[in-house]
Amino acid sequence: MRFLTVILTFLLALTACAAPANPTVAPEEVSKPGSDVPTLNGTFETSLLVTEWKGSSEGNVLYPFDPASRTALPGYTPISLGYTSFHAFSPDRRKLAVVSFPDESTYNGSLFLIDLPSWKTQRFELELIGWASNMIFSPNGKQLAIAHGETSHKLTMVNVEKGVITAQSPTDSFVTHIKFTESGEALMLYSPASNTGNGLSAGPPQILLLDAADLSPRWSVELEDVHDGIFPKDENVTLAALYEPGQALHISPGLTFAPNQDILYVVHADSEQLTTVNFTTQKINTVEIQTKLTWFERLLSLTAGVASAKIVDGTNKQAAISSDGQFLYVVGMDRVSFQDKQGNWQMEQTPLGLEIIQTDNGSRVERLETDATEMSLSPDGRFLYLRNWGPDAPWTEILDTSNLQLITHKAMLFAFPALLMNGEFLLTSTYSTSEFSHHMSLLGPDGSSVLAEWTDAKYIWWLTTS
Repeated sequence: MRFLTVILTFLLALTACAAPANPTVAPEEVSKPGSDVPTLNGTFETSLLVTEWKGSSEGNVLYPFDPASRTALPGYTPISLGYTSFHAFSPDRRKLAVVSFPDESTYNGSLFLIDLPSWKTQRFELELIGWASNMIFSPNGKQLAIAHGETSHKLTMVNVEKGVITAQSPTDSFVTHIKFTESGEALMLYSPASNTGNGLSAGPPQILLLDAADLSPRWSVELEDVHDGIFPKDENVTLAALYEPGQALHISPGLTFAPNQDILYVVHADSEQLTTVNFTTQKINTVEIQTKLTWFERLLSLTAGVASAKIVDGTNKQAAISSDGQFLYVVGMDRVSFQDKQGNWQMEQTPLGLEIIQTDNGSRVERLETDATEMSLSPDGRFLYLRNWGPDAPWTEILDTSNLQLITHKAMLFAFPALLMNGEFLLTSTYSTSEFSHHMSLLGPDGSSVLAEWTDAKYIWWLTTS
């Protein structure tokens, strides 16, 4: 320690004598927002796909929506999708796959395959059981993987051209994240463990690499250091009491697959750690998330102590990845339950801000204050849409990722990017204040141009990019 002190004193003297550093060079000016609003001409190419709830007798119907006129595009017969539906676009966005259920139950799920340019539909009675937690096309668009289930869970592979099930396999619990490998020959899965037994904590999440042809396992591993699920605070808590206030910790990490790589990133919810799952090398690496330090700060940190992480009643995080795969954007929320003076349970919620983390080493390169609890990244990676609900209405903040500057804060907006049929995108928003009062908005990609705002008794749901 005496030697380190001498070295530090010497380095401080050198720093004091050194010439002042050059001022930080301002970043090159980027293109100004507001100039990228797509041209809307009332054609199918500039339409958005929406579903509209028609009541329990008709269910949901799908049709192309003309943003210019705020009406259904003429010449396209609406397609009935039943009571509940889940969708996925093919890689070329020429096909839309929809798993549809005819009523409130989770039985007899059918598959709709819609050729979007011709607006022709094929329906296949697959008789799927259980809500679809995830579904995705293979890179060549010929296969569709559907993770579904309720009390039991399955992964189903469908030949899209024939509309037949080619393979089916049970999974230990529901699958929250799924993606084909870049070659299309295998499936990458993340599956959190379910709570079972009397007062038992959720087990470690499971990583699976399955052969796409027959769903046979190629590799599987449990993420022992990752917590995802419900964890009782006391060993005497019963399974039935897990969902009661103050009885358990609800923990949900942030997860995202890398673009153009067979890698899954897991941002721990209850610790400052980043786990990287490499499906190609079949290796797992976990690093501490630390603020990126200068060489001198790293030297000073040799004498610093280590603080333990604090686990609260519940923590959830959401992660998105930059289009080049270099950075993770992470937001989240801590939740703490407590009893007031009257003995009633209350919930205190604390947003965690926005963290930007370098994927290759876990360095925290930036932290920005925001009350956002969820987000979406624009399809081109330029904008980050940060969302939350205020006391009475939602709001959205729009961040320019090229310079990390906040462009605008929009009240009365819960914005998601949605692709037009020609591949360009708009910002869409729907939120409800009552059963018969739904507020819809359409904006340009950076939020500066409001294209339309209206309130209607009809509820329109946009088929968004996320």
